[in-house]
Amino acid sequence: MLFIIPTDTCFWIWCEISDVENYHKIYKIKKRDLSKPLAIMVLDFSWLEDNTSLTKEQVEFLKNYERPFTIMTDCPRIKMILELEQQDFSYENVSEYKKIAFRVANTDLEKKLISDIWPIFLTSANFSWEKEIYSTTEAKKQFSKYLKEIKFIPEDFEITWKLPPSDIFEFVWDSLEVKYLRKN
Repeated sequence: MLFIIPTDTCFWIWCEISDVENYHKIYKIKKRDLSKPLAIMVLDFSWLEDNTSLTKEQVEFLKNYERPFTIMTDCPRIKMILELEQQDFSYENVSEYKKIAFRVANTDLEKKLISDIWPIFLTSANFSWEKEIYSTTEAKKQFSKYLKEIKFIPEDFEITWKLPPSDIFEFVWDSLEVKYLRKN
């Protein structure tokens, strides 16, 4: 099953990291190019520190970052999962995950989902190159053809903060120098 949830920026569509079928449905529904990997949401900064190539100083930097962010970094654990699944299932675009885009759970809802499920694949709940969505009414309208395949959590919700999309960046080597891929 696919899910749509409000996050700290806008609504996001997601599936479990092991759900290859729905992973591909996200691409189909959004009309997303396979060359654009999905982000992965993790529970907390400790997870990033324990499972990625980020240094303690870089994780501290992220904890204090003022805006929503997506951090690009190496993660052998996730790459191994994607490559292992590739043998049995087929993540068609596994080669695109040279670095992994991570979001850290911010809201209580996000933290509960991640605690129950493990990291999840996610991306903004809108058609590629269209504006972000901030209410379940908008999302249901945009994805009306797919409502049998999508569950909204919560069922009806209006995001009042309407923040722009997250900054996307990576660190230059082990330094705190940031290389932005998208800055809002």
